[in-house]
Amino acid sequence: WSLQEMAAYKMFLRYGTCIKIVGDIPRDAKHYMINLGEDEFNIALHFNPRFNYQNNIKKIICNSKSDGIWGKELKENDFPFVPGTTAEVRPQNQTNGFKVRLPDGFEFTFPNRLKLQTLNYLEIGHDILVRSVTFK
Repeated sequence: WSLQEMAAYKMFLRYGTCIKIVGDIPRDAKHYMINLGEDEFNIALHFNPRFNYQNNIKKIICNSKSDGIWGKELKENDFPFVPGTTAEVRPQNQTNGFKVRLPDGFEFTFPNRLKLQTLNYLEIGHDILVRSVTFK
């Protein structure tokens, strides 16, 4: 696997834009992350599926970062990710927060603590090989 982090700036994604991220998860994956926000210091959604990382086994950790300071973590127990497979995640910034659709169809909402109406920053990294990122 040749895994590398990717980041995109100046995205100007408004409320309602759905981002579809498809990637391959290596067999020995520990965790991967998707960050959405203003920049690397102001992240409205930190989405971090953890296979076995920092004492979390098969948990999704979500958080936000404001001026470089992390907020309170929220844990989601639905974990449809399987090492050695391809996964699809669909985060969408809505007025009441981020609706996140998982590969098994389960959806949850994470609050938009930073109250960002426009997302300018997307980062994907760690144990995932990104196949595609599309916007709708």
